[in-house]
Amino acid sequence: MPIITNFAIPTLLVLLIVSGLGSVLYKNKRLSFGINSALFAIMLSFGLYYSATGASFNVFSLYHIYPFSSFAIILFSVSMLLVNFAAYSLDKSYVKFGMLLPIISIGAFSVAMASSLLTIIISIEIMTIPTILLIAMCGKAFAEPATKLFLLSAISIATLAFSIALIFPYDSTLSIAQASSGTLGSQYFMVLSLILLVASLGTEAALFPFDLWIPDVYQGSPNAISPMLAGINKKVAFIALIEISFIVFAGMKHDIVSIFEVLAVLTMFFGNLVALVQKNVKRMFAYSSISQAGYILVGLASVSAFGLEASLFQIFAHSIMIIGAFVIVGFLAMEGLNTLEDYKGLSHKNRFSSFSLAIIMLSMAGIPGLIGFVGKFLLFSSAISSGLIALAFIGIINSFISIYYYGKLISNIYSGTPHKAISIPRSVFVVMLAVVIIIIALGIYPAPLMAIASRASVSLFGII
Repeated sequence: MPIITNFAIPTLLVLLIVSGLGSVLYKNKRLSFGINSALFAIMLSFGLYYSATGASFNVFSLYHIYPFSSFAIILFSVSMLLVNFAAYSLDKSYVKFGMLLPIISIGAFSVAMASSLLTIIISIEIMTIPTILLIAMCGKAFAEPATKLFLLSAISIATLAFSIALIFPYDSTLSIAQASSGTLGSQYFMVLSLILLVASLGTEAALFPFDLWIPDVYQGSPNAISPMLAGINKKVAFIALIEISFIVFAGMKHDIVSIFEVLAVLTMFFGNLVALVQKNVKRMFAYSSISQAGYILVGLASVSAFGLEASLFQIFAHSIMIIGAFVIVGFLAMEGLNTLEDYKGLSHKNRFSSFSLAIIMLSMAGIPGLIGFVGKFLLFSSAISSGLIALAFIGIINSFISIYYYGKLISNIYSGTPHKAISIPRSVFVVMLAVVIIIIALGIYPAPLMAIASRASVSLFGII
């Protein structure tokens, strides 16, 4: 591998820091937005290059670039680009957002490329602290979600550190790859450590019963930050959970299956059933996001390369869908539309936002021809191929349940009397258009994303 590609990632991370500092020095909204967008686009190009070439190398003993981390780089680059574009209009000042978003992205990318558990812990903190600051700096009205996120994140990271401490006194290294090659401790400590790991990262990933804070924080956060919480921070936790549980606890397949299977069922039912009775649209999508986490667990419960491929595909799909949903909902909240009743007649106010939101919800429900259907088909197929037929059947039932509340909102959007038209800011329009194109294009032709997810899955299992 040429030197230029080996050192491209750390160079880009340094440039992201410089971008954040530049926002403070110059306080130029357009300059900060342009630099951030360019750096995320460059990061995406390197992720695609590494994935296509099957690159595998270490950087400073901190990062390990291989197809799994390449997939995560692609995921976070696309998500960061969408969030950055949306925030340009949803956050009136943007300068604070533009300053801290590069720091948050460093945490996310570092988790994606981490070669040790210590890197993962530090990177999660690098991502979480600026996120809390972003919420808190928006005013006293956002003190509650910032405080809740701070407390839950502190408990989560402490639990994760304790989980690692339980098993790594038996091994002086914190290397993820080396951890899979030997026994780290007694079976009792390994099981306890696995449970604590799932509890800690499950808090960020919105797994039941560690998800009770999700609706309050998603609803109470500023409109520019909710898409990032649901589409990026949550997915970072999933990437860390997958890498640690599948590699460090590779010898505990039966325990992983049992834990993930139970959590998948509880998470799907809790998210969907509570979403049925929600009146606030943001809160409904928050509970919907919880149910989607349950679907992702269906693939992980199979503990197979096919199951992991399905879960990675769905992680990417849901990241795009939920970012699009919260961007549209956030924009409409700025126009005074918050409840399901407020959305009546939305199609008369703005046809494109109505169409975009409808496409996103139909995809989340698993309607054929859209990316959400492909993801769920792969997930349920992987469960059946691993003998988890009951789990696949429960997942299908939950998909039918979700159709009710998605359908209710779509019905409201396309009913009612005409109202005053709403104009969409250009950057928000770009995000809507990009999300709709991705949902439809990868729903009709999912092969490229499936190939990237497959290479990522095979590479991770190759470490075990």
